[in-house]
Amino acid sequence: MKKEEIKILLIEKSDIIRKGLSVLLIEKNNTPLSIEQYNGDGDLLHYIHHASPKILIASPSFFDQNKKQISALKEKYQLLLVGLIYAFQDPDSLSSLDALIYINDRAEKVQATINELLKSYPTMNTHSSNEPLSSREKEILKLLVNGNTTKQIATALHISPHTVNAHRKNIMRKLDIKTVSGLTIYAVLNNIITLKEA
Repeated sequence: MKKEEIKILLIEKSDIIRKGLSVLLIEKNNTPLSIEQYNGDGDLLHYIHHASPKILIASPSFFDQNKKQISALKEKYQLLLVGLIYAFQDPDSLSSLDALIYINDRAEKVQATINELLKSYPTMNTHSSNEPLSSREKEILKLLVNGNTTKQIATALHISPHTVNAHRKNIMRKLDIKTVSGLTIYAVLNNIITLKEA
């Protein structure tokens, strides 16, 4: 079965960084990717509609400057946001992002970051509450309903907090359950945890 192509909108003024990162993302990637490049000029909304991306990559300052617009677009299109980091950033300012790429990351690290993010993607474009949870999502659900924080889950599973948050959002979307108490009931009813663990 042919894999669905995933569209990425890369927002970056520097031609060298924008074009270089595009090449790195496409090379040696098992998932078919389509990269749309945007230099920041013109209407962002037009580019989003035109590109229909699932992933936006930009500097945290770009996300901050366009906070309201990005937030509305993220909700409407179920976008995953990836920060392109040039220098030290306050970790709190990065908490709304799903993943991070650092300007000095090696090619393998950039590809691994996007691949890890894409693991939470496969069913994002459907809205069926009958979708089964993946084994990774069940692991995260179990840890979540047992009272673990995002950081604790990330440490236990050796993944980034941003990846945990992406999985968490996907779990809530798949199950159409928005609270931890609701997720706990689901986990008990579906034998993911026992009543004693709840």
